Amino acid sequence: PLTKPWLKLLLATTTAVFADRLSDGIVEWVRSKGGYFSEKLAIRGMDPNDPSSPLGVFANADLEKGEIIVEIPHSCYITLPEEERKSMSHNEQLCNLSHLLLEEMKLGSESEFAPYTEYIMTQQRGQLPATWSKAGKDALRAVAFQGSDIVDWITDRFGENGENHCVSDKDEEHAMALSVQRGYDSALIPIWDMFNHWNGYVNTENDSIWDGNKLVVRTAWQIEEGEELYASYDSCLDCQDIDYSWGTQEILRDFGFVEFHPHRWIFEGKSMWFEVWRRDQFDEDEEYFGI
Repeated sequence: PLTKPWLKLLLATTTAVFADRLSDGIVEWVRSKGGYFSEKLAIRGMDPNDPSSPLGVFANADLEKGEIIVEIPHSCYITLPEEERKSMSHNEQLCNLSHLLLEEMKLGSESEFAPYTEYIMTQQRGQLPATWSKAGKDALRAVAFQGSDIVDWITDRFGENGENHCVSDKDEEHAMALSVQRGYDSALIPIWDMFNHWNGYVNTENDSIWDGNKLVVRTAWQIEEGEELYASYDSCLDCQDIDYSWGTQEILRDFGFVEFHPHRWIFEGKSMWFEVWRRDQFDEDEEYFGI
């Protein structure tokens, strides 16, 4: 075990530098496939003072409202054939996508998606509650809403006794977790999956991920140099209104973090939900009742 603080810091710094290099490789690969990544953008750690902080997409120059900042060709997606996407259930799509991702990762540098899969392979296991330790799972179960699948969804849906059994070992479990955490149901999309989530400050707009032959991302308003670019993981063009059944607990379940405010809490079966905002997210003269 890593018990020495300097050794942990060295490992975190090395991992962050490696991830930065791989993200640069993804950008060049996407450009080589006919994609676009604005020179006014940079992929870097969210906290410049913390070498282990997650990556995000930042403006390194001012951006105008409606400016195209990213274009990702469909040929860069790791995705299922169209007929499978249209005919399969959500869980069936996840099974097939996770197995496809695992196959591409096993190919290593021989994969046609190698710049992207090499980056995905740097992602640590155990980020989602469903892949936590037994002690961690038990602690979360104790505070989760009654009947929540926040901890057991992989086992219940995809395990040996699940309706769609396709997870039999730790590698398949990890591939399933990655497919949910970084994917869009039936597709994994490089660079777009590096835009972080914040429902309180979604400063990007995008076409449907299936429109035309590429995903196009624009700024929603003027962006100043140094600002981070955000998307929404549950209130988006291709999200099919899941924001009415998804909230902060579901974001933790599927993406492995507690989102910034606003927090949304869904009480399914009781036809009730509410949001919690921070007071400083509103103008001083604006009234807000909270629910």
